[in-house]
Amino acid sequence: MNHTHYAHLPLPASLNPCIDFHGHLCPGLVYGYLVAMESLRRLKEIRSDDEELVAISENDACSVDALQVLLGTTAGKGNLTIQNIGKNVYTVYSRKAGKGFRFSRKNTYVYSGETPELFDDLEKKVTLGTATVAEQKQQKILKTLDLLTKPVDEVFAITDAAIPEPAFAELAPSVACAACGELTMKTKMVTRDDSLLCQPCASVE
Repeated sequence: MNHTHYAHLPLPASLNPCIDFHGHLCPGLVYGYLVAMESLRRLKEIRSDDEELVAISENDACSVDALQVLLGTTAGKGNLTIQNIGKNVYTVYSRKAGKGFRFSRKNTYVYSGETPELFDDLEKKVTLGTATVAEQKQQKILKTLDLLTKPVDEVFAITDAAIPEPAFAELAPSVACAACGELTMKTKMVTRDDSLLCQPCASVE
């Protein structure tokens, strides 16, 4: 599913590539979108071609995909770290600016859109597990549109990131494991009896 499926909705154009990458529109994706857009604005940055920007997400939810698309922070480049401790917290750091910001989602979400009674009814059904698939989708869309109208500092507590400059992605040669023969990054291997083993092989008694 791509963004054209949502063409009838008043969405910012900059959200479209996030929808295309993620596969659908949902509140989780919008949380990441808000973090990414505000980070670029505050840091006066553009999308990272290499490792100019670094993102640390404390969850592995939908929001991470918006960070990848808009910030150019990806697992493959090594400038996206997922510390999956279940927190709705994101840190974005600029090497050029030498600073970053920490976004912590505020505890309470309150719908402030045009159809509060409908949203409350749908929310109750979703919470009770009685909502139909169509009602679940409607609830997500209403919440998504509402989030997009809110000032980002109403959704997140934003503070300076109190972290040292993140290290660059590790580069190391790959060598064959002495046991299974599979190529493995040398720095991730275990030395045993003068042989290099990948971690799964090293863990076998």
